[in-house]
Amino acid sequence: MVKKNKNKFPFLEDGREKWGLWGSFVAILLSVFIAQFILQLFQNNLNSRLVVNFIFAWHTEKFLISMGVLLIGALWLWAVTDNAKVVNRIVILASLLLGYITYEKMLKRGEPLYPSDFKMVSELGFIMQMLTPLALIILIVVTVLAIIWLVFSIRQPHLKLGKKRRILLFVMTSLGLFYISQFQVEGNLVKRLYDRTANWIPYSQKMNYYNTGFVAGFLYNLPSAPMDQPDKVTDADLDALFTKYQERADEINKSRSNNGHLETNIVYIMNESFSDPLTLGRASASFDPIPFTRELAAQYRSGKMLSQGYGGGTANIEFEALTGFSMEPLNSNISTPYTQFLPKMKTFPSLVTRLKAQGHHTLAIHPFDTSMYKRRDNYDVLGFDAFYYEDTMTYTQRKENSPYISDQSAYQEVMMRMQESSEPDFVHLVTMQNHSPYTNLYKNPPTESQTGFSKDEINQYHQDLQYSDQALETLFQEIQEWDEPTVVVLWGDHWPSVFGGNVEKTHGKTLYQTPVVFFGNQKMSSRDLQVTSPIYFQIELFDILDSPLSPFDAFLMALQEEVPAFEKGVYYLPNQTEPLESRQALSKKANQLLADYDRIMYDVTTGKNKLEKNGFFEAP
Repeated sequence: MVKKNKNKFPFLEDGREKWGLWGSFVAILLSVFIAQFILQLFQNNLNSRLVVNFIFAWHTEKFLISMGVLLIGALWLWAVTDNAKVVNRIVILASLLLGYITYEKMLKRGEPLYPSDFKMVSELGFIMQMLTPLALIILIVVTVLAIIWLVFSIRQPHLKLGKKRRILLFVMTSLGLFYISQFQVEGNLVKRLYDRTANWIPYSQKMNYYNTGFVAGFLYNLPSAPMDQPDKVTDADLDALFTKYQERADEINKSRSNNGHLETNIVYIMNESFSDPLTLGRASASFDPIPFTRELAAQYRSGKMLSQGYGGGTANIEFEALTGFSMEPLNSNISTPYTQFLPKMKTFPSLVTRLKAQGHHTLAIHPFDTSMYKRRDNYDVLGFDAFYYEDTMTYTQRKENSPYISDQSAYQEVMMRMQESSEPDFVHLVTMQNHSPYTNLYKNPPTESQTGFSKDEINQYHQDLQYSDQALETLFQEIQEWDEPTVVVLWGDHWPSVFGGNVEKTHGKTLYQTPVVFFGNQKMSSRDLQVTSPIYFQIELFDILDSPLSPFDAFLMALQEEVPAFEKGVYYLPNQTEPLESRQALSKKANQLLADYDRIMYDVTTGKNKLEKNGFFEAP
C-alpha cells in the first residue's frame, strides 16, 4: 500500500526550509557581530565603553566592513560543516581565544596579535610554560568545556543547506577569502574600502589596531613584500650609490692600520631580558643586581641600546645586530623578518657571511630548541657553519628551579667551542636564563627593601640579573687569561614585561633601552655610546679592531653620525636625550642618508640584489 503525502501543499515545505536557512543566516550574522564585539573588547583592554563608541560613534563604517570580512569566513565554515549551530559556536569560541591571546600579548609586550604569530604554534609547549598555573588551569577547563559544547551542538538536529547550495557557497566564500588574503596587493578592493576612513599608522601597530579595529589591523599585517619600491633604484642609481660609499670607505681605510679582526675571536652575546633596573630610579633601591656589568661599562666602550620592543622582539634585535639592517625601513606589516621573509632567501648579507669569507669559523649557540623563530633555517641563510642548541650543548646546568639553561653554562659552552677550534671564531650566543616566567625560580631572591619593588616576579627577575652578572664576571676573567685575542659584545635584547603599567607610564623611554658593552683582552679605549642601535655594533667592532670597512660599513658610519639610534617613530640625534617622532623632523642630510638606506635594503630584500653581487658588503 502506497503511503500518501499528508502535506497537500508541498511548496510550504520549501518555504519553511528557505525561512529556516534565512534564520540560520541571521543567527550567523548575530554571532559575527558578537565575535567582532569580543575582539574589540579584548583589544581595548576590556573597556566596553570604548568598544561601544568604536562601533556606534567613531568607526562604524570600518566595523561594518570588518563584520563583512568575518561573515565571509563564517559562511565558509557553514559550507564546510553544513551546520549553522556549529558555526555559531566556533565563531564565538575563536573570538574568545584570539581576543584573550591579544589581551595577554598587549599586557606582556604592548603589541597586538599578528598573522605571523600563528607560526609560533609549533612552540605551543614553550608558550604554555609562560602562563601562570591558574591561567593554565582556566585554559584547560575552558578548552574541555568548549569541546563538550561543540560535540553537543554537532549531535543536535539541524537544517542542512543541500548539496548545490553548499558547493556554491563554498566556492564563493573560498574565492572571497582568497581575495581578502591579498589585502596588501595594490588595488585590493577590501583595502580600498577601509582606506575611505582608515587612518593607518605604520610606525605603531598598537595604535593601528586601536584606530582601525582588530580585523582591519590584522589584515594590514598580512604578508607582503618586505619593502615598497623607493625612488632611484635603477641600475644606474645603485651604481652611483655604490661608488659614493666605496669612495668613502677607501678614504677611511687609509687610516686603518691592520686587519685585526682576521685573527681575533669575536663573540656576540645577546642576553635575554637583560636590563638595568637602577635606571628606573627607585629611591628605596639599595641593591645593584649588575655591579660587574656596570664596572665594565665604565672601563670600556658602552652605552644603551635602543630596543625595538618591550617585553619581546628578541628575533628582530638579533636580525638587526647580525645584518646591519634596521626594522625601520621595512613595510610596517613586517613584524618579524625571521618568520616572514628571511627563510625564503638563499643568502643574506651579514656580519656572519663577511667574517666567514675572511676565515672565521662561525657558530651560533642558543640554549633552547631549534624551532624558535625558525633559527635553524635562518642561521643557514645568514651563513653560520654550526648551530648548537639545548640537545647538542655540553653544558646545560640550570640555576635552582629555573627551567632554562643558565648564563654560566652558556658561557662555558662558548669558551669550550672557541678553545677546541683552530681558527679564529665568530660566536653568536642568544641566552635563555632570564626569560619569563619569573615565578618560584629562586628560594631567596632580593627583597622589596633591596629592589624597591614588592612584586615577587620583579624580585625573582633581579635574582636572574644577579646570576647573569656573576656569570659575566667569570667569563671576563677567563678571556683575560686566554692567549687568543678576543672581543665580546654583550647587550640585552629587551626589558621583561613584569614591571607593570605605572612604571611604563613614568619610565616609558627607559623601558626601551638596555645595556650594551664591548670588552675583551685587547687594548680598548672607553667611550660612551649614549643611545645606539644594534645595526651599528659591527662598525663599532671594526673601529675597535682598526679594521678596514666595506662600502656598507662606510654608509652606516655616515648614518650613525646623523642618527645614532632609531626605530619606527623614534629617532635620536647626537647628544640628545629626547627622541624625535618622524623622519620629517630630521635634517635634510639625515633624510638623504635614510633614503639611501631604503634603496640599499630594498635592493637586498625585494629587488635584484645588485649591490651584494657587486661587493657592497665586502671589505678589503
